[in-house]
Amino acid sequence: MKTNTNSVPVGELNVDDREVDALVRRAHAGIGRAMKLIRRPEARVCAVNSPVGKLFVAEGPQGFVAIHFLAIKEADRTIQALSGKFDLIENTPSTNAIRRVLDRYFEGDLSVLAHRVDLSLVDSEFQRRALTMLRRVPPGAVVTYQGLAAATGAANAQRAIGNTMASNPIPIFVPCHRVIRSDGSLGNYGGGIERKILLLRNEGFEFTGSLQVPETAVMGHRQTHIFCRPDCSASKRADQSNQWIFADADLARGAGLRPCKLCRPERSQ
Repeated sequence: MKTNTNSVPVGELNVDDREVDALVRRAHAGIGRAMKLIRRPEARVCAVNSPVGKLFVAEGPQGFVAIHFLAIKEADRTIQALSGKFDLIENTPSTNAIRRVLDRYFEGDLSVLAHRVDLSLVDSEFQRRALTMLRRVPPGAVVTYQGLAAATGAANAQRAIGNTMASNPIPIFVPCHRVIRSDGSLGNYGGGIERKILLLRNEGFEFTGSLQVPETAVMGHRQTHIFCRPDCSASKRADQSNQWIFADADLARGAGLRPCKLCRPERSQ
């Protein structure tokens, strides 16, 4: 039998060398895609000095994954959770960029709060939904535990909201400091009350000396984009799941809301 020098015998079939090369290339491409799925993402980690103490920060490909108040407790549990999903690295240019974002926030540049976050360390779908809704509360405003529960679709789940805030892996950028009690008092904070006050103050929300919402506060509606005095009939009828509390009319207007034509809240400031 005459043998074709450009083919490889496979049983009784001859496969052209170019076909073999093509098969190998496709196989390599498939292996490469599989390896990318197996390869774990990297998270850049660093410690940042800030007005609220030293922070441990981790950022992955999708944004901030963890921010931890080092003065409150050791970060071992956070690092262990991160290590289960990411390869942790320290890279000077990258960590310098992380520090600059935090510095800008504490210098008053609140636009950096739009920085992406990655809720990979949050296991519960309810908690992810609550933390995602929380990110919609603008700087200069707060929301009650009950209001956030309603916005999440579980109006009676205030306790679950409290637990979610306590376990929030990315404070500041997922702003659990903006959640207060229904009576207008400051409420608790995993980082401590003083840190909660400092973070809110940095965003323009000043509580009274008795840690209550100030008398200048107005109620904002996230769907109608209207703000009212708390005693306004329109505000009282509003769905609590859509309400934010702003420290004053200027902050509400700065967030893109317009004053109510019934109660004219700007006249009461």
